[in-house]
Amino acid sequence: MQQLLVTGSDTGVGKTRVVAALARILGEDGSRVQIVKVVETGVVPGSGGDAERALRMSGTQALALTLESFSRPLAPAAAAAAEGRRVSFEGLVEKAWALPECDWRIFEGAGGIATPLDDRGRDWADFAEEAGVDRLVIVVPDRLGAINQARLAFGRAEGAGLAAGIWLNTVEIPDAATAESNRAGLQSAGVPVWAEQGHGADLPADPGAVHRRLSGVHPAGPAADSFAGRCAAILAEREKKHLRRRLRVAPPRESVLNLADNDYLDLARDPALAAAAAEAAVREGTSASASPLITGWTEGHERLVAALCSWHGFDFGLLWTSGYAANGAVLGTLAQRGDRVYADRLIHHSMIAGLLRGGARIQRYPHLDLDRLERWLERDARQAAPALVVTESVFSMDGDFPDLGRLAELKRKHRFFWVLDEAHALGWYGPGGAGLALASGASGEVDVLVGTLGKTLASGGAYSLFRDEAVRDALVNVAGEFVYSTALSPVNAACALAAIGRVRDLSADQGRWQEASRCFRGALRSDGWEVPDGDSPIVPVRLDDEDRALGVAEGLRAQGILVAAVRPPTVPAGTSRLRISLKRTLGPADFARVRSALRAWSPGRGVGR
Repeated sequence: MQQLLVTGSDTGVGKTRVVAALARILGEDGSRVQIVKVVETGVVPGSGGDAERALRMSGTQALALTLESFSRPLAPAAAAAAEGRRVSFEGLVEKAWALPECDWRIFEGAGGIATPLDDRGRDWADFAEEAGVDRLVIVVPDRLGAINQARLAFGRAEGAGLAAGIWLNTVEIPDAATAESNRAGLQSAGVPVWAEQGHGADLPADPGAVHRRLSGVHPAGPAADSFAGRCAAILAEREKKHLRRRLRVAPPRESVLNLADNDYLDLARDPALAAAAAEAAVREGTSASASPLITGWTEGHERLVAALCSWHGFDFGLLWTSGYAANGAVLGTLAQRGDRVYADRLIHHSMIAGLLRGGARIQRYPHLDLDRLERWLERDARQAAPALVVTESVFSMDGDFPDLGRLAELKRKHRFFWVLDEAHALGWYGPGGAGLALASGASGEVDVLVGTLGKTLASGGAYSLFRDEAVRDALVNVAGEFVYSTALSPVNAACALAAIGRVRDLSADQGRWQEASRCFRGALRSDGWEVPDGDSPIVPVRLDDEDRALGVAEGLRAQGILVAAVRPPTVPAGTSRLRISLKRTLGPADFARVRSALRAWSPGRGVGR
């Protein structure tokens, strides 16, 4: 299912007309379409609302619904207040999530994109984010002033990290010069125009192109007549938005202070691990040389799985070539169309990709908001569909974590299936370094635990552990990442096995590492940086501006300090940051060096000064 929100640059710009056109375009192939007016004001009793009017105009078999309506023709919050009522933003979002399944859902807003919906000022961009809308269609009248209106409305959407485009709607015939300048101005400003609908027309100029664009299937421009040209166009678009990623060779480890990787316990060059890897290479070879179901699953793999199960307190396990493969396989197999899936908004991309592959509809609750999760679980308690909850323990970009004890209580009450990714908690937390689930006493309620071998365990690959043997065996039979991939190298398995022993030995010092994280965060805050509380090894320094994050990271690199500059779409728009990864071996001199280097870019001073 895909969801669109049709909003506008103002009121009276023809949103309902555009909704009708979209319903007709998207329903022509037999897709199930819903037209949903979220909030309607100025409703005359007995006259029917915008949703019904759009349905009549479209001439389709779509389902038309209205979530809230008020009689006064005012902004939603004001219209509600005039009737002694109030708009519940959370209530609207929950009603949206509770709507029946379809192939395309077209929400229509009231007024413009920044029209406030409640007394807290939350608007249609906020609604789109909370309701899981895939794309915003911003209707702008094709007249004098369109460039300004489009830029302002698109800027609001882009600032919220939403995929959006302009629908130029000719509500009155403009002169040729105005129409031409509108298109040239929007193009030069980098504002995408997804559709143009002429005066009196029922459909936009190229309905097929609109369908392809909204379905995520669209040419990349004039150069897209070849695959290489299409790739070049993709790169040009990322370059324009300052989002192009580049591969670079890392400097020798001895020459830098590396605070960018995930080797939190500094074991990547540990002599015991190196010796175990060398012995395995001689004894079992450097490669498994086959998929696990052929000859690739060796005694070394089985020993590692047994050790992992013992470490975490699970009964069954599998190994994977990467954490991305593990999450994709597990969630792509478990979550199927019709299931109820609840996921923290900031889960890793690999988890989202796996969930989407199975066709499940994901309800993404605000980050760490277990109150919202509980309300949704209670709201949906009578639904017959099975429920799946997905979260990380330590989040990879923020370094924070949910209350796993409370999640365990919710599990006992609502009996959902719980998948927990412990990748960034290993070593730093828990008895023997086994993670936050054990540390919080929640481990017994976790159904599937995913961990990586390539971070704290200083090897490569990943693992997933299971309570139920049937879940493990289903993945052995149907997960392509397991069935059709060469198994993890015996060298990686032996290295990870040795690492578990080292982590267990080192875990007695966890309190010292956590205290160092707290003190470092406090010191950075005293220097004027925006840094959250916490004690995890991931320390985000919020800079918001993407260019500033890149500039500071490059400046530190020139001084021999490696940190990651993280920008959208890896993190939400407006939250670019430096991601500093701590290690157990850092001492006071290292922390002082980082603080001293950062002072050249301290808040209030320009990048590069």
